[in-house]
Amino acid sequence: MDLDDAQADLTVAAAVAGCTIMVALLVEYVLAAEASTVLLLAPLSVYFVYLFGHRQLPEGLDQPRLWIGLTGLVGMVVIFLAV
Repeated sequence: MDLDDAQADLTVAAAVAGCTIMVALLVEYVLAAEASTVLLLAPLSVYFVYLFGHRQLPEGLDQPRLWIGLTGLVGMVVIFLAV
């Protein structure tokens, strides 16, 4: 395993974890909405796709910032669906 790969994996994992926690806290405490656990954990699905599928993408598309952006997009969709 290359050190750059490990750093990219850690960056994506930290962003996904942070987004998942932030979405859950926003929905529960700020918006005071009831949402299912599956919906609140939806940003984690991006990380599973990253783990098992990112090596099949071209190198130009396999950037940590794109995965982080996709995680943010999924988080916004979760917030929209929860309200």
